[in-house]
Amino acid sequence: MVQDVTEHDHCRFCGDAVPADQAYCSVECYEKDHERMAKERKTDIFWTVLTAVSVVLVLTVGFLI
Repeated sequence: MVQDVTEHDHCRFCGDAVPADQAYCSVECYEKDHERMAKERKTDIFWTVLTAVSVVLVLTVGFLI
């Protein structure tokens, strides 16, 4: 038995069904998703800077010794 399902998408944050032209089911999910993305962006920047500093430190110590 095949059911007729209207065209829909899923909320980017919680996964609930939403109309096809929407990305989020509520303003709350939109805000939480943007907070999560900002936190991930800060974490990515932290690890990138830490890696760059580590490389510079290793190269500097290597040239001094």
